Amino acid sequence: MPVNEDVEFTVPGAVLRGRLFRPEGQESARLPVVVVQSGLGGPAESLYPMAQAFTDVNLACLVYDHRFTGYSDGEPRQLFDPWQQCRDLRHVLTHLTLREDIDPDRIGLWGISIGGANSLFTTAMDRRVRAVVSVIPPVSGWTARTLQPADTLAELESLIPADRQAQLRGEPAATIRLHGAPEPGKPVMFSDEEGLEFVEDSLHGLPSFRNEITISTLDCLFEMEVRAYAERITAPTLMVLASQDTVAPVEEAREMYERIPEPKKLIEYPGQHYEILSHHFPEIINRTAEWLDKVMTR
Repeated sequence: MPVNEDVEFTVPGAVLRGRLFRPEGQESARLPVVVVQSGLGGPAESLYPMAQAFTDVNLACLVYDHRFTGYSDGEPRQLFDPWQQCRDLRHVLTHLTLREDIDPDRIGLWGISIGGANSLFTTAMDRRVRAVVSVIPPVSGWTARTLQPADTLAELESLIPADRQAQLRGEPAATIRLHGAPEPGKPVMFSDEEGLEFVEDSLHGLPSFRNEITISTLDCLFEMEVRAYAERITAPTLMVLASQDTVAPVEEAREMYERIPEPKKLIEYPGQHYEILSHHFPEIINRTAEWLDKVMTR
């Protein structure tokens, strides 16, 4: 079993909290590390069980909550801002390079869904990243708008400026449900049945999980365009895609992959976004951990 340590990282304006896992018996070694990023709304503790796949191949594994979420600081709660998360991630990398038990020249990133997009962008901008794994990443914020029917999207977009005004007056940030069945007058971000099943199995019941996001999260998601940075990614890259993905449109991810320089590798599983997680998640974790071990330690 991996040895774990609760950690805190002071970054500008917040303290981020998470857990660092190390292989048993390697407590004094200077190890390569993989920083794991969750999907939208997923707290760090939802990913703790996957840490052993990394420690089994002698990689340390760090999972932490983004600011505004989980056990980390920041207001308003449940704001998910990818650009801010990437800036914070680069501060976390700096903290890791200063640890005596981490090899600063062997830091990898692993992310799923929006965490996969974060990992690609950060790799493009930060040469300290040795390798990156991106699982079913949504690479275009503009396309994310199409997740909603036209009438629902219009309703949500009308709420964004109203929420900005309300927060300026000192009112709490407005929220919508993250997952759930659509109801009149109650917008929800994700409502597909496979997604609901996956969330129910992996997230509900965790103390740090809240089934909501701020309205302002939508603004932050819509403005992110990771695919514009494809040519800047020079570290070895592994992308894992779902062949019929419409949540994170697979055609756009494939197009971005084609523009990423070598060395790179592409794996596709048949099915939709959440479908491949429901059916293949343990296999995906093990395959990607083995790939990271290969490219970072040999």
